[in-house]
Amino acid sequence: MNITIPLSAEFFGFSANQTGGHMARSMMHVEITTLITALPLNATPADFKSAILTDNILGKPTFTSRDKSYRHLVELYGLDPAPVLFRTLRKLAAEDLVSLPLIAMTSTFCRDAQLRHSFSLIEQLKPGEILRRERMENHLEVGFPGRFSAAMKKSLAQNVNTTWTESGHLAGRAIKTRTLPKPRMAASIYAMLGGYLLGMRGEILVGSVFAKLVAADPSVIIAHLSTASARGLLRFRHAGGVMEIDFSPLLTPRELEHLHGTH
Repeated sequence: MNITIPLSAEFFGFSANQTGGHMARSMMHVEITTLITALPLNATPADFKSAILTDNILGKPTFTSRDKSYRHLVELYGLDPAPVLFRTLRKLAAEDLVSLPLIAMTSTFCRDAQLRHSFSLIEQLKPGEILRRERMENHLEVGFPGRFSAAMKKSLAQNVNTTWTESGHLAGRAIKTRTLPKPRMAASIYAMLGGYLLGMRGEILVGSVFAKLVAADPSVIIAHLSTASARGLLRFRHAGGVMEIDFSPLLTPRELEHLHGTH
């Protein structure tokens, strides 16, 4: 199932662009982890830019490489705490850094059309099945016919496969095999937030591609939703065959207005 991002969702931190950061890099797990752990929760976009370009917090050898890293990270994540996707990424990662690989993957999934398309292949693979780069190249060609040169498809396939490896969906270096990630509560909640912001609710949300991104078993997602509700991160009720999921506690009044179409 391919997800189409409407322009209206960019308000929440999604990107409706037809190309994304994986054209040049993977999800840059090392770099985003460095930024998340070094900068305070109230860091502004200017703080992120200064930390990368002026302070060289990522340890890049030249200013050009610093600038490229900064631009790629903005493309992948936004680096702006105003939209709820990046704000919540920061909040949940601060509480559970172990979950950051899956959270970061979900964030880039919300912002990168090529990564979104690549998941439909990842999802087809059985645990232990080998994924050769050429197969991902062919899959990307089907999704974006005639758009990329052979060299670009090779690079793009390598980048998305690296992201799926960093998130726990693949294992290995030269030879990639399918594995299943083991989500903790923070990763499940972030994935559910992504689907919720696109209008998915209840059982549809729990059975959506966002749930499949982080867990093969819906019961894991439901258990995490229940735990998160007890902690006040969201509202969750599952009784009498009805499932209600409400992320209002994580949203600002303006975001709630936008979500309900009253902006």
